[in-house]
Amino acid sequence: MKTIAVLVAMPMEAAPLIKRMEGGRPETRAGKKFLCGRMGRAEVVLHICGMGMRNAARGAKSLVENYQPDVLVNFGVSGGFVPGIALFDTIIAQSSCPASSRDDKAEPMDERLANFAKQVLPHAQIAPVATSIGLIVNKKRKARLAAKCGAVCIDMETYAIAKISRELGVPLLVIRCMSDTVEPSSLLHFFKNGALAAEKVAGELESVISRYDRRPAGLFPGHVHGQTLQAGDQQEPGQA
Repeated sequence: MKTIAVLVAMPMEAAPLIKRMEGGRPETRAGKKFLCGRMGRAEVVLHICGMGMRNAARGAKSLVENYQPDVLVNFGVSGGFVPGIALFDTIIAQSSCPASSRDDKAEPMDERLANFAKQVLPHAQIAPVATSIGLIVNKKRKARLAAKCGAVCIDMETYAIAKISRELGVPLLVIRCMSDTVEPSSLLHFFKNGALAAEKVAGELESVISRYDRRPAGLFPGHVHGQTLQAGDQQEPGQA
């Protein structure tokens, strides 16, 4: 059975996924709280890390070190960054760049995971995302950052999670639903729209995970024990 580690920042994001998990059981390891359960034939471990890159990095590291997952998933809400990204649009992260000028290197996501999720969610868009240390409201600043790395939305965790994913060698999938848009006024209804966006993206993640039932060799194609197969590679019997 494959293990999927799911990391979210806020309880609001976690709540709709918890409703979809079967046999949920709380666990505490190394002082951190996790919820373990099943979705389809996959074992799912959920951790609420708190907002911000520092919390996200610690949460991702703790999930990987304690559960050795086959896949790491970050999902939740995000803010639209450019015109054309509408409320409740779904973005599958292609890469994440930091808003800070101190580090211009974007962290790429696992391409096969993103493409697999896109097959399940054809309405979603695969695109770069940005990560900041705080809320960005100014439209001009948003435009500058969008131009810097092509980001279409922004959050406060993805970049840090992507760095831990790369360092620890665990494939990462990021799916975000827009709770606000490039217009600052959209933040006036953040909590209402955030709850609706979290519900939508939790259902979308459930759809991705449920594909496990139709893929006996594993949830995501091309991965064996946390490593990506190259084109033409063959799996040995019993590796699935």
